[in-house]
Amino acid sequence: MSPKYSLRAARATDLPIIYIGELDYIRQIEPEHEARWKDALRWHLTQWTAAIDRMIIAEIGSDTAGYCFWEVHGEAAVLASIYVLPERRRTGLGKRLLDRFITDAHAEGFGNLTLGVKEDNPARLLYESAGFVYTHDDGEYRHYRYPLVPRTSQPA
Repeated sequence: MSPKYSLRAARATDLPIIYIGELDYIRQIEPEHEARWKDALRWHLTQWTAAIDRMIIAEIGSDTAGYCFWEVHGEAAVLASIYVLPERRRTGLGKRLLDRFITDAHAEGFGNLTLGVKEDNPARLLYESAGFVYTHDDGEYRHYRYPLVPRTSQPA
């Protein structure tokens, strides 16, 4: 039986868990970039605070189990990060967070949803199974787009 997760909007007090999750990702998937990533911490803090209104926290009870956040790049809603604690992976939580990104981006009027993922990141399978379609490679990253839907309104 899967645990019962709840999803909620992020708060500024969630930023330390975002830092921990993003650093864990770097150490697990892109360890060669850790020093450069740490040197850019001010940029990351700016990125995270700018996206806090598009950041979702997953919890079991009062314990954080994961998160995702997205950004607006022109006419596109771009999944910037999705992270599930290692001990909570393979429970459906990643899919639930990804579905929330899709739902929230569409609700804000975005029809163009994109993401980039390191080629060897296992999360790639999640994105592909959710319907994201490969568009191109850019260095070590594969880029995907969710099937386009017409834009319904301008983002706030």
